[in-house]
Formats: sequence, structure tokens, C-alpha cells
Amino acid sequence: MRKRLMWTSVLGGVFITLLAIVLRALGIRQPVPYLTYPGVYLMQAFVDRMLSWMPWGLGDNLISESLVFFALNVAGYAAVIFPILRIFLPDRSGELPPLTGNK
Repeated sequence: MRKRLMWTSVLGGVFITLLAIVLRALGIRQPVPYLTYPGVYLMQAFVDRMLSWMPWGLGDNLISESLVFFALNVAGYAAVIFPILRIFLPDRSGELPPLTGNK
């Protein structure tokens, strides 16, 4: 159940990020800053500086920055979607996992 929730949250993050890209391509710009906020915040906070430290200028091109931005935006939304799904879709399996690791 937890693995399914993780995949659902990641796919939800991908959907929201792709929605922002499509809206921007269509010329609808009002909701786009809100839909890309996690990626923008993480890029401004520390990842952009880390990309500049990569050797041979690998982090300074548009492709690597776009891929990192996309991954950070998806991860940011997945981190928000997963706890919400855990609240509304709790794991109700009858068996508990072992405490010591022995099965």
C-alpha cells in the first residue's frame, strides 16, 4: 500500500509540473508561478549554487538545469501529496511488520 501511495504522489507531482509547462506554453501565465513554486524555491535556496560547482560546466547548461528543476518540482509536490494520501488512505492491513526484522 505504501509503495502504491509513493508512486501515486510522484505521478501527481509529474502531472502538476507538466500542467504548469502546458499552461505556460498555451500562454496562461497566472497559475504557473504557484504550480512551479517548490522547484523555484529549491533551485534558489541551494541547488543552483551546487550546480555551479559541478566540473566541466555540466551544471551550467539549460538541459541539466531544466532536468534538475523538473525533478525538484516533482519531489516537492510528491512530498506534499504523500502525507495527504496517508491521512485519507491509511494502511489498514491486518498484519503488523516484525519489530526485530525476523519473519
